[in-house]
Amino acid sequence: MFAAAAAGVLRERAGVRLMHALLLPCCALALSAGVPPWVYLVALGVTLAFGRNAVFGQVPLYRSSPRVAEVLAETLPAGARVLEAGSGDARLAMRLARLRPDVTVVASESAWGSFGVGWCRWRLAGAPGNVALTAASFWSLDWSVFDAVYVFLSPAPMMRVWDKFSGEAQPDALLVSNTFIVPGVPPDRTLPLGGPLQKELLMWCRQHGTR
Repeated sequence: MFAAAAAGVLRERAGVRLMHALLLPCCALALSAGVPPWVYLVALGVTLAFGRNAVFGQVPLYRSSPRVAEVLAETLPAGARVLEAGSGDARLAMRLARLRPDVTVVASESAWGSFGVGWCRWRLAGAPGNVALTAASFWSLDWSVFDAVYVFLSPAPMMRVWDKFSGEAQPDALLVSNTFIVPGVPPDRTLPLGGPLQKELLMWCRQHGTR
């Protein structure tokens, strides 16, 4: 109840205030229903399996629209090696690989639930050779081996993304961000997506970075 009141005082979004307000009655209903304790443990496990990056990295689970793959397919150079940094369930990587068989996509996802869904998607598609899945954090990868890096994260890590890109990527490599800007660094190019939430792709070329 105090959290709900504090959310109102701090002028949080209506959805946030509602979640705080519903917490107490939901707890009371769960207790009165006699829900077994293991159900809460399972719920926690599922939450961490798919949402650990939101908790530890301020990066919610976003899914790129089909239009993103189409625009990337029209834009990427021939034979490009692409890193999808935070690939979720790998649907974008699979779609892009189908549209551009000459492109190699490395899909990096550290949330093991999302990675597992992506791995199943990859296997069901016949394990295409131009898609590689890795359960590692994209922060631990060497970006110098990629011609393009695609991110759809959140505003929080974008400055860190830029620092890693400008410090590691090869000359003429591309950084492509879905919707989210790099603070203080205007993009070299923007490509419209036409969606209400995913409005555009922002592109930066490595030549503007500094080692």
